[in-house]
Amino acid sequence: MTENERLLRLLFEEKGFSPNEAQYKAITNTEGPLFLTAGPGSGKTRVLLWRTLNLIALEGVRPDEIMLATFTEKAALQLKEGLQGLLSFASKYTHRPYDIADMYVGTLHSLCQKLLTDRRFTEGMARSRRPVIMDELDQYFFIEGSKNWDALLEAGGFDLAKKTEAYSRINEWSGLSMGKTSKTNAVKSCIAFFNRMSEEDFPDKELRLGKADETETALFKMTEKYRELLRNEPTEKVDFSCLQQRAFEYVSQQLFSASVFKHVIVDEYQDTNTIQRKIYMQLAKGNKNICVVGDDDQALYRFRGATVENLIDFENICQKEIGVRPVRIDLSTNYRSRRQIVDTYTGFMDGADWENPDKKGQFFRIQGKNITPHSTDSGTSVLLETGKKDDVTKNIVSLVKELKDAGKISDYNQCALLFPSLKTTCEKDFETAFAEAGIPFYAPRANNILCTEEFLVVLGLFAKIFKLEAKPDDARGGMKDFQLWLQEALAKANEVVLQDKNLEEFIIEKWTEIELAKRNYRLMANCCEEKKIPLTNKAYSQTTKVLASVPKLDDGVRQALTGKNLNEFLMKKNNEGKPLSVGYVLSRVTALDWTLLDLFYQLNMFGWFTKRYDKAERGEEDSALYNFGLITNYLGKYMELNGPIISGRNFQENAMGKNLFNSYIYALFRLGEGEYEDSDDPFPKGCVPFLTVHQSKGLEFPVVILASCRHNAKKVRPLDVLVRKMLAEQGSLPDMAEPLDRMDGYDTMRMFYVAMSRAKNLLVMAQFKGQGQSTWPALQDLFDKNQFSSCAQMNVAEMPEGEDKGERLAHVYTYTGDYLPYKNCPRSYMAFHKYKFVPSRSQTMFFGSLVHQSIEDLQNFINGGKR
Repeated sequence: MTENERLLRLLFEEKGFSPNEAQYKAITNTEGPLFLTAGPGSGKTRVLLWRTLNLIALEGVRPDEIMLATFTEKAALQLKEGLQGLLSFASKYTHRPYDIADMYVGTLHSLCQKLLTDRRFTEGMARSRRPVIMDELDQYFFIEGSKNWDALLEAGGFDLAKKTEAYSRINEWSGLSMGKTSKTNAVKSCIAFFNRMSEEDFPDKELRLGKADETETALFKMTEKYRELLRNEPTEKVDFSCLQQRAFEYVSQQLFSASVFKHVIVDEYQDTNTIQRKIYMQLAKGNKNICVVGDDDQALYRFRGATVENLIDFENICQKEIGVRPVRIDLSTNYRSRRQIVDTYTGFMDGADWENPDKKGQFFRIQGKNITPHSTDSGTSVLLETGKKDDVTKNIVSLVKELKDAGKISDYNQCALLFPSLKTTCEKDFETAFAEAGIPFYAPRANNILCTEEFLVVLGLFAKIFKLEAKPDDARGGMKDFQLWLQEALAKANEVVLQDKNLEEFIIEKWTEIELAKRNYRLMANCCEEKKIPLTNKAYSQTTKVLASVPKLDDGVRQALTGKNLNEFLMKKNNEGKPLSVGYVLSRVTALDWTLLDLFYQLNMFGWFTKRYDKAERGEEDSALYNFGLITNYLGKYMELNGPIISGRNFQENAMGKNLFNSYIYALFRLGEGEYEDSDDPFPKGCVPFLTVHQSKGLEFPVVILASCRHNAKKVRPLDVLVRKMLAEQGSLPDMAEPLDRMDGYDTMRMFYVAMSRAKNLLVMAQFKGQGQSTWPALQDLFDKNQFSSCAQMNVAEMPEGEDKGERLAHVYTYTGDYLPYKNCPRSYMAFHKYKFVPSRSQTMFFGSLVHQSIEDLQNFINGGKR
């Protein structure tokens, strides 16, 4: 045994970790490419952490020579904090400090941002200029804005006088059966098209197809125009897909770029797309040390461009791309679920036909994984409840209540209902059954997030303060639905105000402030009109004197106009050749001393809000605070897009009605925004979470209820067909590609597999019988082959308790980032750290965060050295 092996085993022993043979091999196999298949609950996160520790602490690889990429921000945070904890522990034995501040740990999107400014990839160590990154909401508003949208339509050859015809053509080509004349749907369809072209790494010159139809040709031209618009911004912008394309171009410029990283490690490789595969392979070409981890049975993101064949055919791709065939190790022991659960979902997947009909011996599923349970518990852990909807839902809800009463689950959020999709009659039936039983539930995607009580009340109060009216009778289509929503929001707000006299007085004060700002703005704007001074004119000191002489102007505004600060600022800008406009002066001197986020936090001091904070602090139901956090995020995004200042001009021109509500919030309403992801507690306490299967990926629950066994077959997406044709025409088809007509079937198998494999102690499947009901054939075949017990036959006493025995990694707390904020105000710490509230003074907070982060990096470094 070598010294490194001895030390590694000592670290295992001290941390209470006993890796199985496959895990040990995965941790210690550090030379050459490595292919890890990792089934559900196989301990892959722990393996990745120990493998990385082995590289850094025992093999001497510098942290900045390692890239560790994963799929979600939550997983990235877990890996970073887990690695910090392990390295701090290891330093006690190696007597060396470890600093991972420069290590590439995160999602590929975040790592691409870092790559673009990494001097190691440029000749002469020159730093490139990083573009502005747009998230999905930024991208939507960039495209949806009238100027850019018209430019895109014109580029596509559409008649701007007949926009609804353009929307219909775009939406019909995309396969939409409803809302064909909707602009929102057309924008979303274009975004999907633009992103896919970037994800497949098609440059402008390859945006073509020999036999493209008229709409496809238009979409190609729109894609080129979209990229041009991004490049022509004052500071170049990129969306997440373009970002990856830019990063690949950047790291491909120099031959030495392929040797910057000694090790490239990629988690959830089954969810990678073409451009991501290219980036990873390019970075690994030099040292040939690439380790990919994944489970093809959990590939759910084809709709985002993911290519599961990247994982299934990795051995051949690796041989072709970097010239070496990888070592394969199967992490096949399931430590999560009871035996019957594992046997059920493995039998389900094994029962399907995965062989390529055109190439015998080739399979669209990794063969020979042999997933086995670690559990020896042979008790009942899978139930099938079948019958009429009312009976099935009531029986399942009764079982959930019995499990809670018996202490088999300590909180209702340990029992999850998983649906293939929400907003269905099935989901509504379960909602009714849980409501009748008095069991709280939380369904972040079941309804539009704007229809939750918190959004209705908060935005209703905003609308009331800004004196907006709902006018559903004057609208139609989507805007009519939105006006009906606004009507409900105002009604909810009025109910809250009626119960709080102090809140009513607060709103009256805001009305007074707004009217004063509006009156002052109107007086000065009228003066400019009378004196024929356009608001776009340059502003000088003489301008402020003219405005200060306006009769009936508020004293505070007059003082601001004649004050030293404003006039010196105007002079400074004029001297710099960047003069400010008269309109700017009017807005500045009539600006209110609060922003939208300030207004939200001011409202938080009233009774309706404080009751919800109190419940969360007592450890009771806290879904309201998750929604409050989302509200602050959306308000912060609006302020980024439109500026934080609220002035008299906003109210004179009804900007709050036009821009905030009828544009921004309307877009959120139409987009159905609303999911959240919390890294520590994914779901509110005291509530049964209703989730899509996609939402549940990466999670586990003591009890899982597969709430629907139904799936309606989907047609092949036109975008998938188009990409396949483009690749064939260019001679770039991959060696392995799932048949288009089998994609939906394969994806559905994987979706139900993911749902079943989330369960630790109990899996309950709901099968509805009767008129209009159906069961996915593969599930029906599973039911026919097995004699599953029903809820009534379940002996709850025999079921193990739902304790959290998972591998939750230790959270890294710091003095400046955690202790001091908590000591200063526990409630504030709870809001900003747990529920992700956005602070009202973001620039100050951002600077403070940078300072704290720097101090914490030093602290971690010093702590590591001491140990």
